Amino acid sequence: MAPLSRGFRSLLSQSLKCRYNAKSLSTRNLIISQEVSEALKNGSPVVSLESTIITHGMPFPTNLTMARDVESIIRSGGATPATIAIIGGRIHVGLTDAQLEELAEMKTPAIKTSRRDFPYVVANKLNGGTTVSGTMVVSHMAGIEMFVTGGIGGVHRGGEVSMDVSADLTELGRTPVCVVCAGVKSILDIGLTLEYLETQGVCVATFGETRAFPAFYTPDSGFSAPYCVGSYEQAAGLVHASGEMELAGGVLIGVPIPRTEAAGGEEIEGAIRTALEEAKVKGIVGREVTPYILGRLNELTGGESLKANLALVKNNAKVGAGIAVELASLKGGSFVPPVQHKDKSGPVVVGGSIFDFVVRLTEGQINLNGGTHGGTLQSSHGGVGRNVACAMARLGQGPRLVSAVGGDREGRDIVREGGEAGIDTELVLVEKGGSTATYTAVLDSEGDCKFGVGDMGVHSVVTPAYIRQIEENIGGSSVVVCDGNLGQMTVHTLLEICKNSNTPFFFEPTDIRKAVKPLLSPNHSGMTYCSPNLNELNSMLATLPTPPAPLQSIDLSTAAEHVHIVASAAKTLLSHYSLGVVLVTLSECGVVLVRRGSHTRPLPTKDNMEYGAGVSAVWYPCTSPCISVVSVSGAGDCLSAGFISGVLRGLDQAGAVSAGMQAAKISCGVSAAVPDILGETSINWGHQAEGQVLFVEE
Repeated sequence: MAPLSRGFRSLLSQSLKCRYNAKSLSTRNLIISQEVSEALKNGSPVVSLESTIITHGMPFPTNLTMARDVESIIRSGGATPATIAIIGGRIHVGLTDAQLEELAEMKTPAIKTSRRDFPYVVANKLNGGTTVSGTMVVSHMAGIEMFVTGGIGGVHRGGEVSMDVSADLTELGRTPVCVVCAGVKSILDIGLTLEYLETQGVCVATFGETRAFPAFYTPDSGFSAPYCVGSYEQAAGLVHASGEMELAGGVLIGVPIPRTEAAGGEEIEGAIRTALEEAKVKGIVGREVTPYILGRLNELTGGESLKANLALVKNNAKVGAGIAVELASLKGGSFVPPVQHKDKSGPVVVGGSIFDFVVRLTEGQINLNGGTHGGTLQSSHGGVGRNVACAMARLGQGPRLVSAVGGDREGRDIVREGGEAGIDTELVLVEKGGSTATYTAVLDSEGDCKFGVGDMGVHSVVTPAYIRQIEENIGGSSVVVCDGNLGQMTVHTLLEICKNSNTPFFFEPTDIRKAVKPLLSPNHSGMTYCSPNLNELNSMLATLPTPPAPLQSIDLSTAAEHVHIVASAAKTLLSHYSLGVVLVTLSECGVVLVRRGSHTRPLPTKDNMEYGAGVSAVWYPCTSPCISVVSVSGAGDCLSAGFISGVLRGLDQAGAVSAGMQAAKISCGVSAAVPDILGETSINWGHQAEGQVLFVEE
């Protein structure tokens, strides 16, 4: 027979591959949920999950709680979960909560379904819990490359005589799906299992710093994997390379159970030996062995093995989601922002999420003459909106962030870190083909920012139309914090919603060009709070019909005589635009707060937007400055976050100002805009800032 031409071989290969295309398998027996289908269509990361662990692996209701928790962990990691099961003879990829509950309760018995069992279960319209092998088959059919499970099957002890080898191993040798697991169950012969996987040509690696292969309940089985991967990126690289080469087999990633959660190895091994002997005496063989032994292990170890089982499955889910996100990036896809289920009446922050670079001179002054300056360069996650949200999260407010990032690694990191910090990121937009915003700040040797360069184009996707889509979230919040990175019409739309819903609106000007955006809206009176620095206040004052003379810079030696001028100018701005509170930040000189109503009245909140008559102004000097200033780049953001948190806690004016100034002081002492040490316990919420009343006018 003549050899096939290269072109014909390629055509044949493509025709064979199309059999596993999700679109070609949209038959009456394969049902892909809308959530999973959309994610696959968009190239977003998807992680499949088996259902045998629900139907046969754990008792009810532990199994249901576990299934829900694992799906939540995967979503929090930026991926879409796709639990696979057979219900009434129809294969489901992605289950509803009701379907999870149906499987967990097992009112209708479910059959453990491996590759060999599909024809029988489907033909007879039965329920089936898919094993590792069965889940891999369906995952590949649906176009899902990542699969998370507890542990895989293997060669049974004495397998060299009985030939009892799990179908999971042969499936790994022929189905291109990455399986993330806690290794091989210690009830099996781990050494022979690894040998068998080698024969099948399966790429095996451990996730961690060593090649020690895990044994389900214990981090080290005593056997070594051929390779190890130390990060999500490295693990995704294996899967991507395998797919690019069109290798037929899968990739196995063994994730050691966290040592803090591992059950005692000797106790487990003793219980395994006992359970194996019992199974032998009772004549339990084949696929019934594993469920029996796992059940007995739980009894013999007093529940410790079940606790370890739950811990490792959840840990695997976290790792699997991380790998899936990186794999989607390598393939040019996007990712799903982590969903954080928070109080939907809490604060909403709308603004920039930026990858910040901070350049600080270590010698001399900035000279724009082409010369080289000695200095340092540091990078971190920033953006005024993101910084304020992060600081508020650290102060216990649980904010929701409305922002935009690119579908790049920086964007994924910003969203992931935000979720870990306690920010609800489900309203963050991901621009699949876009780049995350960047900003480079140049600081002098004293830590003062001299100028910055920003690429903020991605924020344009936070449009008025999108704000209208989430209007219920905006209007139902306790306060909306908005920064100047947003477009003019987006700011206008936010002001309109807040004004109509009686929601306090706090504006962070960001810089002198963006400071005027709320004032250009006909809804400017909806701005409850704003926090300009002196330069931003000058920019805002320039919009008045008769602008006052520009305010001069203030230092500690001139502050006492100039704060009256600042307060008078802020009062003019407040009165003309019918604003609520103007909080002027003066760096080491403290803040000047000018407001409608007396300084002794409560600050405006959603529950009480009554200002009272007149206007008042108070100067709060900085009585406890930071001794060693590292950077002031995040001081204003932390001040606003502390102030707003104080207002939401019900503090009076002096208390809220004090909270803000304490947060700003902590920020000045580190290079990061929002310090890790900032937290609820780092603020003395009972402290009152010492203020000097500048005027109270009825």
